[in-house]
Amino acid sequence: MNSSSIEALKKLIANYIQPSYITKESRARDGIDSRLVTYIDPDSYVTEQFKTLRTNLYSLTPEKQLKSLAITSAHSGEGKTISSANLSFTISLDKEKRVLLIDADLRKPDLHRIFGLPRQPGFSDILQGNIEMNKFFEKPALENLYVIPAGSIMKSPSEVLISSKIRNIIEEMKRNFDYVIFDTPPVLNVTDASILGALCDGVILVVRFEVTPKTIVEEAFNLLRNAQAKPIASILTGYHMPTYYYGKYKYYYKYPITPPKNIQDSHSL
Repeated sequence: MNSSSIEALKKLIANYIQPSYITKESRARDGIDSRLVTYIDPDSYVTEQFKTLRTNLYSLTPEKQLKSLAITSAHSGEGKTISSANLSFTISLDKEKRVLLIDADLRKPDLHRIFGLPRQPGFSDILQGNIEMNKFFEKPALENLYVIPAGSIMKSPSEVLISSKIRNIIEEMKRNFDYVIFDTPPVLNVTDASILGALCDGVILVVRFEVTPKTIVEEAFNLLRNAQAKPIASILTGYHMPTYYYGKYKYYYKYPITPPKNIQDSHSL
């Protein structure tokens, strides 16, 4: 991996602890899953980290806004779906931004559970021409966040994703929203993430601290680059910052978000 590739991977736009801590409610009254920490627990440390992520995302390319993003990981279990959901909701809190979140993990969808939505109809039905896309633009799921669930399970999503129709679909989404964010499958499992990544303005790679080996991160990065996708930054998950405990719940005090240099160089990147 050349030096420019390594520097691209080291653009950690945020790190956060995956929400394994106790939340005040496991599911909100409106059916939102507790994994959407930024909504369930707006004063938490995790929520602060996603606000930092949002700010850093805005500053990545100040001369040109990244309107479409694919969020992926090397393997499953690294936190890409939780990252996609919480980042999208946090951006939608900016009243000037309309955000569209799409569950493009058509083999193993999960976003519908987080937002308390039916899985279908959804993205796969749009791809197959079974439903008009504008139907999903009518009502936000939360704030200024609109969500398109995965839809009907497809046996070979990559066959549909390589069609010329997907380009037109993404362009239409970008005309209607300030940010279009795709939660894609892990890049090393199937080709879907690479295909969608090549059609988006940028790709964010989610890396789990002390779980994802450096060689695997490099392999995922190179697969994206070889597919003409543009990996622009990464999110480090599972990095445990110091915490204080009071009473029944954890309350977090803010610490510097940049991991020590040895973490960036040795463990994940």
